[in-house]
Amino acid sequence: MGAIDVMFLFIVSLSSFALVAVLSAGVIRYGPRFGLLDTPVARSAHVAPKPLGGGAALAAPYFLCVIWFVASAAISESALAYLGCLFIVVLGFSDDRWQLSSKVRLPVQFIVSLAAVRAIGVDSVDFGFFSLSEPLTLSLLAVLSLVWLCNLTNFMDGIDGIAASQLLVTSLSCVVLLVGLDAAAGESGEHDVVLTLSVVLAASAAGFLLWNWSPASLFMGDAGSGFIGFALGLLALESLVTQRMSVWSWVLLLGVFIADTAVTLLVRIIRGERWYEGHSQHAYQILSRRLNSHPRVVGGVILINICWLLPLAWVAGILPHYGVLFATIGLAPLLLGCYRLGAGRADAGEAPIQLN
Repeated sequence: MGAIDVMFLFIVSLSSFALVAVLSAGVIRYGPRFGLLDTPVARSAHVAPKPLGGGAALAAPYFLCVIWFVASAAISESALAYLGCLFIVVLGFSDDRWQLSSKVRLPVQFIVSLAAVRAIGVDSVDFGFFSLSEPLTLSLLAVLSLVWLCNLTNFMDGIDGIAASQLLVTSLSCVVLLVGLDAAAGESGEHDVVLTLSVVLAASAAGFLLWNWSPASLFMGDAGSGFIGFALGLLALESLVTQRMSVWSWVLLLGVFIADTAVTLLVRIIRGERWYEGHSQHAYQILSRRLNSHPRVVGGVILINICWLLPLAWVAGILPHYGVLFATIGLAPLLLGCYRLGAGRADAGEAPIQLN
């Protein structure tokens, strides 16, 4: 990238950080007046009511940036996908306020995801020993992945700072991979959409963490967690279609969340529990109770992302033909660790730690 690009990204990131920080402060002050308040239940990791709806503040710079890109014609055919992301935020915000049924949420998520996949498109997936290139199958997998990401981030937003930290690290990791891999290929793009949106998401997450780090003063709610999953999913789709990143790099960048939710869900299904009901049996929740700390768990997740998953994602990007191998190497210890912690088991304990 040239100096102009760096200055542009610096201004965008600083503006996004400041906007989210200020808007979040406003939600803390005025949100409860509009019923945006999270009242603790038995499985909650907090004991005092907290302002809810910070996801709207978190998403604001992203959509302002999208509007700018649409107006400048940098986004055209895929504009419908970003409109769908706005629908996901509205859906989540409505759920925060009125507690929508899954019979309402899931159909909307599927419809919006289908529209997004049709708008952006899909690309073949290299499994090493064969390549999946059938468009209908790829589109179905992409839709299922977007819906899963919306819910995955919701499941993992159970302790202070974890979802926003994951957004911060994943977005910054995406920037590192895009810049590094483009440089290795001798390419660069002025005001690149995926790179710019990654920077905006990272800066927005940092601004939100000012209020969401333990002990949190504000929760993002379903509006924020759904937005994080869908926005990262769109970044993945855009980078895959342009063949700038490997799908296995994205699997690795989201490895902690994928491993925890996969093990927890599978174990609950095998044990015959109502897997679709709320619970506090995820590995990160169990660990937070054992350590009696949110920051230590979130810090551990950050270290795993930076020291273990990011290097493997880099190699998977350089050697995409072997990406599935590196993804297996990266996720295997995480899957085993979640299982050993007791993810998905009721006997691992449901009682929350009481930090705030």
